[in-house]
Parts: sequence; C-alpha cells; structure tokens
Amino acid sequence: MSISIVNFHSRSSLNPMDLLLDDDFVFIHGTALDERGELAISFGDTTAQRVLVQYDIEKMSLTVDETTASADVGSDLFRHLTAGLPIVLEATTLGFAELFSTIRALIDIGLKRIEIIYVEPLEYTKPKGADQYALSDRIKGYLPIPNSVVDLTSDDLEAGVFFLGFESERLERALEEHQMISSKDIKVVFGIPAFQPGWELSSIVPHLTRLSEQGRIEMAYCAANDPEAAFECLESTRASLGYGKSMFVAPIGTKPCGIASAVFASIYPEQVGLLFDHPTRKSKRSEGSSLWHRYSIILQA
Repeated sequence: MSISIVNFHSRSSLNPMDLLLDDDFVFIHGTALDERGELAISFGDTTAQRVLVQYDIEKMSLTVDETTASADVGSDLFRHLTAGLPIVLEATTLGFAELFSTIRALIDIGLKRIEIIYVEPLEYTKPKGADQYALSDRIKGYLPIPNSVVDLTSDDLEAGVFFLGFESERLERALEEHQMISSKDIKVVFGIPAFQPGWELSSIVPHLTRLSEQGRIEMAYCAANDPEAAFECLESTRASLGYGKSMFVAPIGTKPCGIASAVFASIYPEQVGLLFDHPTRKSKRSEGSSLWHRYSIILQA
C-alpha cells in the first residue's frame, strides 16, 4: 500500500486507564527488562490476545508467537492477526528492530491504523560512581535490518539523521566505522524537552566533543516523547533531497523517535534506509514509570 499522508494523534496520562483503548485487541509486545516493562505488558484486559515478537540479529529472523521466518517476509507472520481485532503495539518492550519489522509488516498488509503504547521511565539507572547513564550491556554493531538496508557508499545517498540519546559511543562508533558518512549532509537530533528536566544535558554534553571535532553537522531538536515532531524532522530532510537521492535514519535515541523512524522508513522504502547498532539492553535499566502514551498512527493512501 502506497502511503501519502501520515497523521499522529497522542494521548498521555499517568493513569493507563485514561488512554481509552477498547477492551478487545491484539497486543504485540517484546520482552520485559524491568518493572516498567512488566507493567506495560500487563496493560489492558486479561483476555486480550498477547503476542510476543523477537528479532534474531545473527539470523535476521523474526519470531512471532513461536513461529519464525526471515524478517524480510515478516508480513506472513502477522497476517493472521489482522483479520479482526485492532492491533496495539507495546513499544516499551519491543526493541527497535522488532518495532520496525512489525510496523513495516502491518503497513505492507494494508493496515490503515496502528495503535502504539509507550511508558516513560521515572528514572534510568547508572553504574555505581558513574556520571553517565549506561543502558546497554553490549552493542552488536551497525548491521542491516531486512527491508531497510542502506548502502552508505552510494553516491545517491545524500543525507542522514541521527536521533541521539545518552550513549555518545553509539554515534562515535558510526562515524568511526563508516567514515564515508562524513561526506553526507548529517543532522543530529536531541530529545528536547526530555522525559525529565535535566536529562537533556545528560544527552547533549557527552556528544559535544565529537560533534565539535566532526564539523559540518546540523543540530536539531524535537520533544523526546513526540513521534509526530520526530517524523516532521525527518520529512524536512527528505524534502531537501535532490532528485533520485536517498537518506538514512539512525534511531539511537528515545523510543518515540524510534517509532517515527520505523514508520518513516516503512512508507518511504525507496528513499530511506536504516542504520542501527542493535544494543543488548540492560536488565533493570530503568526504575519506576512515569507518563503513559498512546500514539494513534493513521495512514492514508
């Protein structure tokens, strides 16, 4: 299905009951890593159909409710779920590769409305004595995700957008491993306002040295919890592309920006590729929960 218009509608509350979703839906989620994730997975009526999605980095395969297939034919795994009840994605627990693969499959199947739930953390955890947050145990590296592979060496690749979070080594690794990026029109986007006051500095400060050394990088901002603002930021870069040119998106910041990136890459597959480093997210990486968000994404041909 070719999409020409995407509309985002958001509802937020400290009380998940205020999100006003119907009682009956198919609830697609990932693996809970902390209390926030467990709380998110328990959302909704106990009778809701709950479907676990997992992505295998090595095999580039997707497992949906214990059925596994190559991620590039992911729509076959979801088709039977879309025949009746509304689909709700739980983005707190879904990793980015799982989130993108699911959204891309649902759009390919022809869904015109996707509901997504996300729960903000009350606090992220820091290692003892550390000044910076460490949210990943290890980072696999920048490996392709099926259905959105990007050729960084191509002359047609004109621009790239990085959504940045706390972990500055993720940007540094991209610039070191893929030095051809420096010849592109690069924009880095910080989540401001952040989830909590003061967190914007914890994101910006660790990146400043590398950004000042790199030069020729545009800095931009969008609210950390607003996928619509992130989508508009991506659209502004796409609008600047020359005829026949393409771009990449590196969603290594907040999950709401990842949601925007997943939708954006799904509806512009000929122009947009994904650059992602597949971190192993730390267990107990956050403490408590804050705002609950319901993002309703309306797709029009």
